Amino acid sequence: MKTTSSLLAAGLAGLALLLTGCLTISVYQFYSEKDVLFEPGLLGQWTKTNDTKEQWSFDKKGEKAYQLTCSDGAKKYVMDAHLFRLRDQLFLDLFNPKGPDDIMPPAVPTHLLMRVFQMKPAMRMAVMDYEWLSELLKKDPTALRHHRITDENSQNAQIVLTADTTELQKFVGNNLKSDEAWKDSFDLQRN
Repeated sequence: MKTTSSLLAAGLAGLALLLTGCLTISVYQFYSEKDVLFEPGLLGQWTKTNDTKEQWSFDKKGEKAYQLTCSDGAKKYVMDAHLFRLRDQLFLDLFNPKGPDDIMPPAVPTHLLMRVFQMKPAMRMAVMDYEWLSELLKKDPTALRHHRITDENSQNAQIVLTADTTELQKFVGNNLKSDEAWKDSFDLQRN
């Protein structure tokens, strides 16, 4: 499935190029302020182990946030990142508050959730599997509030989660043990 250009711009246009497949995005953040933490070990330069052109750089932004800069060798993308703990598991919420100025109507900023399985010796992460979520929501549309945006040229639809933070956290927490939900992990190696 192809993600529409306005959705890519709305959320994480650059990260969509860095990760493969459709992305599970939300209009609400996945973290509550009480869950946010700052881990100094995340700061610095990282390289994706199976694609050395892909570089990730975490810099401190405020008390408990990061500025994440991703580069694929040709383009650079900057977004906010919050590390948080949910049911003893680490996650990153990635958010780009600024979309391109040339899109009308303006794009709605979105959040992307990444599960952090480990931070050492390499950082292993995974996004929530889009196909798994799509199938789950087809079977049970009430499992989590969402909206499907249909591409006018195909039968494909982009899922945008519209559940609030409390609902998102409950859903994520209830699916932590699902291998299918987090099956495509990747590693970042510290430079």
